Amino acid sequence: MKYLVILFLIGTVMQAQDLEKHQWKERIIVVSSPNFDSEEAIKQLQNLKGNLAALKERKLVVYHLTNKGFSKHFSSKIYPLKNSESKIESFNVALFGLDGSEKYSATKAQPVSSFFGLIDQMPMRKQQMKKGE
Repeated sequence: MKYLVILFLIGTVMQAQDLEKHQWKERIIVVSSPNFDSEEAIKQLQNLKGNLAALKERKLVVYHLTNKGFSKHFSSKIYPLKNSESKIESFNVALFGLDGSEKYSATKAQPVSSFFGLIDQMPMRKQQMKKGE
């Protein structure tokens, strides 16, 4: 059932193995909005992009999902949806842990401290910080 929530969230946008490559290696933030020029999504992505070093330190990958397609980690490349039957009607941002489970979700753009504070309290992150990773 790993990444079941993500698969539900993004429909059949990507193959399961694409998502599984992150498991136990990277955390994922999924920013979803009806389109790429959503004001709330742009605000959220700018908040995140302004902290690239901290994202890397916390092993975070960012996806932006819309009804038109998705992009990965602030890339301008847009990947088309594959057989997606779901329609995104409003903004949402969700954080998924290394284990693939949803850790946080919000319907308004969040400061990066919301994500980083939560991640920094996770047991695996605490271990990483102790080891200096």
